Amino acid sequence: MAGIEQRLRAGDVVILDGGTGTEIQHRGAPMDDIAWCGKANKSHPEIVRGVHEDYIDAGADVITANTFGTSRHILEHAGLADEVAQLNRQAVELARAACDAAERPVWVAGSISSMVAGFELARKPDLAQAEASYREQADLLAEAGADLLIAEMMMDLEHAACAVKAAVATGLPVWVGFSCRMDGDTVRMFRDAHSDPDSDPEFDEVIEPIMAIGGSVAGVMHSEVETTPPALEVLFRHWKGPAMAYAESGEEGVPIEWPMDKVMAPEDYAGEACRWVEAGVQIVGGCCGTGPEHIRALKERLPRSVPARPSG
Repeated sequence: MAGIEQRLRAGDVVILDGGTGTEIQHRGAPMDDIAWCGKANKSHPEIVRGVHEDYIDAGADVITANTFGTSRHILEHAGLADEVAQLNRQAVELARAACDAAERPVWVAGSISSMVAGFELARKPDLAQAEASYREQADLLAEAGADLLIAEMMMDLEHAACAVKAAVATGLPVWVGFSCRMDGDTVRMFRDAHSDPDSDPEFDEVIEPIMAIGGSVAGVMHSEVETTPPALEVLFRHWKGPAMAYAESGEEGVPIEWPMDKVMAPEDYAGEACRWVEAGVQIVGGCCGTGPEHIRALKERLPRSVPARPSG
């Protein structure tokens, strides 16, 4: 793992992949109502590996294993509690195989998300269940050979802390991705499209306590492109380490069958990402809706090194 850490220390811009689940869906793998893209590691491994290979071909330095929806507290609701270990290991193996076939160094990130089964908050596990589930998944991903772990879609203080603690305990580098929404001029954590915005914690309040647990990179992800710059402004007030950004694009609130007709054009997305890098972001990719052509545009347009982050 020294290679990617050295690149970050050197100030290199690192290209992350684009949306994994939505790209798997886009290529024809059926999405599960409970586990979303999680079952595809077993049912459509050729599609999953093909997604990874195309992101690598487009220029990604880090690809994300298809484990966003493969934690126990999700899979047990889908009747797949007995396949937790298998689905997580298969995901890392497919990503690793794609990396090993590349002609340059590419690293595998294991995803640990705050997704709840079927995207229904009523199925959110209690803290004891969440802690056990996150720790099990983190250990499985580390044992399967992930190079780093990304805690994705962190949406509240308590469950984010559980996920990040579990990831840090493996000893692997941990990147923390927060999901945000705008409430007037206030940046809040994003929990659910139908929740009362006033019930969502302010982004200002969660960054420092979560990052104090031990993550090495903090960023804004699975947030709208328009939300990303103000969210980054908040992030930079509380975090001085390497920062990342990868936004979603498309129709909000349709996670199971994400429509692709409203996704921002790759060149337009890359133009927005250039401004994130100018502000100090070092790791850039895409989230739901974005695909290999978005990553290719990032590779072509982003500078090789991140400029010094503005002070103040």
